[in-house]
Amino acid sequence: MSNDDDARAELEEWSEFIGRIRYDGPRSGDAGDERLADEAVSNEFSSWGRLDGSAEMNNLICRALEIGYLRALQDVREQRIAGLGPTE
Repeated sequence: MSNDDDARAELEEWSEFIGRIRYDGPRSGDAGDERLADEAVSNEFSSWGRLDGSAEMNNLICRALEIGYLRALQDVREQRIAGLGPTE
């Protein structure tokens, strides 16, 4: 197996892993979360300038950031963040 094959296999593994991280979707009243996440990630990603990674790698990074942002929004709204209200 070549280095390119190894890199492609690792990228596919990471893509599958990120795909398994679940975002439960917006709750009622939170329908704009996907738009907020997309805007936040776009702003963050564009501030990095040109990345030398492949399009697949850049997409993977964006997907991971979006999921993290969406889950953080859920945690804040459900008051699961210390200092912002009750925690479990």
